[in-house]
Amino acid sequence: MAEPSKRRLPQVRNVPWGEFRRHATTAFLMLQAGWGALSEAERKEARKLVTKSRGNPKNLTKLEARKLGKLAAKAATAASAARRLTR
Repeated sequence: MAEPSKRRLPQVRNVPWGEFRRHATTAFLMLQAGWGALSEAERKEARKLVTKSRGNPKNLTKLEARKLGKLAAKAATAASAARRLTR
């Protein structure tokens, strides 16, 4: 049987580095604003819950999942506000 054709990755020289940097900067500023909006205790709780979930929300109790959702919403609200400022 013939091997399926492999998808070619873009070559480094074909990457629009200026655009990539702008997007990376925006993402970094949004993440920084979201994380900074949480108190130290909230950041500690978020780290604990994300570690416990191991990327799967089903590894958390309903109460833990709700708590993580509230923390994520608070961070996302701050990140969204930061994005409006960078435009």
